[in-house]
Amino acid sequence: MASSSKRPKKLEVRGRKRPLPTKQLISKWFADEKTQDYYFEWYVGIRIIPPKTLKLEWFKNDGFSFPTLLDHQELGKFVELEGPYYPELIRPFLCFALSNEGIMQSVVKGKLIKLDGPTLKEAAGLSGDGSTKPQPFNFGDFEELTTFRDYQRNPENTNYTKLLTGGMKKNSRLISFIIAWMLKPRLHNHAQMSRDDILLMHVIK
Repeated sequence: MASSSKRPKKLEVRGRKRPLPTKQLISKWFADEKTQDYYFEWYVGIRIIPPKTLKLEWFKNDGFSFPTLLDHQELGKFVELEGPYYPELIRPFLCFALSNEGIMQSVVKGKLIKLDGPTLKEAAGLSGDGSTKPQPFNFGDFEELTTFRDYQRNPENTNYTKLLTGGMKKNSRLISFIIAWMLKPRLHNHAQMSRDDILLMHVIK
């Protein structure tokens, strides 16, 4: 079970199209009453961000360069993934997720799920099977504001206090939205970059 230090905040979700599962239903998923209470209190109302997808070929045909950068990082298959998703299964996965020798695993309805290197490679095209040691990234040439400045159309007229994406060059701006919606998704502030967003874009480019 997840430790208390990693518990998400309680969240009241309004305007849901589907009702929350009842404790009677949850009792069928988890036999232990203490586990049922924990899941119902902390995870049953978590908002799951709907996955987004795009077709890189469309942008390649229009002369954009960012699809090549994503392919180089082996992210092409990942951003083009599409199909059904099941929030009712994602929540139990998050509830019991833990890292075992560097491999994320969890239990959903009694089934052990491991997200190891071969599984991620097959499902999403992401590399890293543990057979080779990843090369450390050199952060020596990364400086947040300088890097953000390099992405701007008009650096002299850019406001560097909020790190907004509106004045960025077209390829950089599209990468920023791919980061905010797909690679490091969040529920809000998609047009405002964080330091992690800028770092991730720096690595991609």
